[in-house]
Amino acid sequence: MRKWGAVALAGAIVCTVCDHLHVVTGVLSYPHVSFWGQAWWVPLLFACAAMVIVSGAWTTRKLLGGRALLPPTAGEIAADGVAFVTAYAFTAYANPLPNVVAAVLFGWWLARVLRNAPAWLIAYSLATAIGGTLFEASWSALGFFHYNAPDFLGVPRWLPGIYLHVAFLTASLERLVGGDHRPSASR
Repeated sequence: MRKWGAVALAGAIVCTVCDHLHVVTGVLSYPHVSFWGQAWWVPLLFACAAMVIVSGAWTTRKLLGGRALLPPTAGEIAADGVAFVTAYAFTAYANPLPNVVAAVLFGWWLARVLRNAPAWLIAYSLATAIGGTLFEASWSALGFFHYNAPDFLGVPRWLPGIYLHVAFLTASLERLVGGDHRPSASR
């Protein structure tokens, strides 16, 4: 259970910092700011999202017959984390060029996939990109936050690209937290 707590805490911290980068670069804004240009619920949302997305990796791998892998090395987690944060930062600073951002994120994801990614991880990446984008589009439509230059369902067209890269990180984290154990399993 401590590993799941670490996943939630890491999601809350890392994603809140990355989201703050989107705030300060003018990518998005919140109508009700509590701290750091963000709403009070942002870290809680990212903590929950981290747990849901990591659980989704487990579910997708099991449904598609992917084999359980050994726990990731610290280097693998760091590399996937750096890739995710880099994708996030790239969208913050290059967002005025949405076609370029979308193409670079997709091309980079494709290069990662071609390095022998299993079929379940490809499917999981695509499902994460679709699900994450639809979730953000829904929350934006409900007024929780808004993107300042939306061009696709109320979000930027490059948004699915961030989720393609978060899928690789969360797949590694799924291996870390126990692979074949659901978050509710006692350890």
